Amino acid sequence: MHEIPQYSGPLIRLIFLAGVLGLFAWTIRVCAVDARYRGKSPRLDTLLVLCSFPLILILWLLLHPDPTNPNDKEFCLTDRRGQ
Repeated sequence: MHEIPQYSGPLIRLIFLAGVLGLFAWTIRVCAVDARYRGKSPRLDTLLVLCSFPLILILWLLLHPDPTNPNDKEFCLTDRRGQ
């Protein structure tokens, strides 16, 4: 049988930690970009998401407002049908 090298445990933990930190950084970036797009404070929105992650993120995905674009008319699904 082949034995698992001693350093594989810390290496797996390091890879997992890097993945979690990468996901965390990506979440911060997406929140900031979306806040700027909607005309809100990126710092305040990102702080809100970080302080109550993941509950607020789930609620934000369900209840976020439409983008503020005065030139765009209201979204109507019947206008976008392909049939």
